Amino acid sequence: MTVHYLDPASSALDYISRSLTEQTSVAVIDKDDRLIGEISPVNLACCDEIVAAAISTLSAGDLMAYIDCGGPPEYLVELVKIRLEERNFVAMLELMEEFSNSSISSSSSSCSSDDELGSSFHGSLGRNFTARRSEAIICYPWSSLVAVMFQALAHRVSCVWVVEEDHTLVGTVTFAGILKVFRSVAGVDPKRDKSFKQ
Repeated sequence: MTVHYLDPASSALDYISRSLTEQTSVAVIDKDDRLIGEISPVNLACCDEIVAAAISTLSAGDLMAYIDCGGPPEYLVELVKIRLEERNFVAMLELMEEFSNSSISSSSSSCSSDDELGSSFHGSLGRNFTARRSEAIICYPWSSLVAVMFQALAHRVSCVWVVEEDHTLVGTVTFAGILKVFRSVAGVDPKRDKSFKQ
C-alpha cells in the first residue's frame, strides 16, 4: 500500500483502513518509488479529532509530518486553517479553533519518545521535518528474518519496510508474517492450532 507524497492525504483513507486489519502502514513514496516515510494508524491514534481536518486538506507527505509524535509544525497547522477557510469548511475550522495548543501538546505527549533507536529512515521533502515514531523502519532484501524480527520488536512496530540501497521500496515484512514463517518452520499447522490468529 503506497501513496505519492504529493497526492491528497484523503486518497489514502482506504489504505489506512486496510492497514488497521493487515497490521501495516501506508508507505509514502516519491516519483522514483523511493520510500520517504509512512502514515501509520499508530501515529494517527496519538492525534486528536483535528487530524480529520489535516487529512481533508493536506498532501500525504504533509500529513506524514503533521501526525509526527513531536507535534504538528506550526506552518502546517496554519496551512490547514487556510485551506479550510478557502473551501468554506466553517464548522471544521471553528472546531479546530476551539482546540488550544495545550490540546495538541497533550496528544503528542501521549506518544512515546523513546523510539529513536536502530535503523530508521525519514526522507526530506525540502523541509526540516521532526520525526520520531513517524520514521519508517527499514530492512534490506538480504536482511535475515531473525534480524528483522528483533528490529520490529525494538521499535515496537508491526511492519518493517524492505528497500534497496537507494531506498526504492521493494515490499514489507509484517510481524504476523514473521510469526507465520516461524510456525511453518516449527511444523505448526495454523488450521489445527486454535491459538493461531492471522
